[in-house]
Amino acid sequence: MRMFLGIFIGISHGFLKHQRSYTQPIEEARSINSTIFSANFQGRVSDSRTFDGARLNTEYIFGVFTPSSTFSLFGQPTSYEILHFTANQNIASSTTRVDFSIASFHNTSVPVLIDIWMTWDEEKRINQYDVMFRWWGFLLDELLKSIHEDKEVAERLVLQELVTSICDTHTTHCTRSNVQYPSRDACMSFLLGEVRLGHSWEFGMNTVMCRGLHHVMLKFRPDVHCSHIGKTGGGMCEDDQTYVGKVTESYFTNPPWIPGDVPRIDGQRFCMKT
Repeated sequence: MRMFLGIFIGISHGFLKHQRSYTQPIEEARSINSTIFSANFQGRVSDSRTFDGARLNTEYIFGVFTPSSTFSLFGQPTSYEILHFTANQNIASSTTRVDFSIASFHNTSVPVLIDIWMTWDEEKRINQYDVMFRWWGFLLDELLKSIHEDKEVAERLVLQELVTSICDTHTTHCTRSNVQYPSRDACMSFLLGEVRLGHSWEFGMNTVMCRGLHHVMLKFRPDVHCSHIGKTGGGMCEDDQTYVGKVTESYFTNPPWIPGDVPRIDGQRFCMKT
């Protein structure tokens, strides 16, 4: 267990060091691909979607929280504290409190609880994770209050800022075959008039918040990410999910989440088939 805790702390520390020190996150992302994540890496974020492959996960895990001039619902992590940790064989689980500074919301500083399960392969590379941001809806309400005391007014202001940022980023990075809207005005009109802002659990649905998550990625690989902010949602921002579908989803294909040989509290051992 000490080994896993050391690895987890090292990853957490490296993540924060990256956020503080690097202005070119894509260069850091390339170096991380070969040292932390396996090639068949799989990830799932509770209020968003699943993410396949080392490169895609690197872009989101490190890119979303990188300082940016775009309007973002996410901030930059400044410190962390591991509150709970346990490990068995190649599986580890933790609850970590991470302090974020969110520039788009008047540099509001907030703590966020993150629950995560991870597994490692034989080369000690992470090959899957399952993560949940606890009380995410509560946090979004707090952020809205920092904009305006009236929630409806705050939502309208955030919607306007977020759509403006998305469409400006589209104009800059989605060119030639990656164009999703014929003009900036068309982009603004569609997102303001035909797409809802979204609830806290709709970061993988047909919402402006989902597109707000993905528009930060456009500078990394426009050919991959531009469709995610377009009219169709590009397979990332679509209303093709149901509650039951989310709960019963069978996504992970790497090592099972339950160890094959689990120790009992009374010291006896039994084999658990998976």
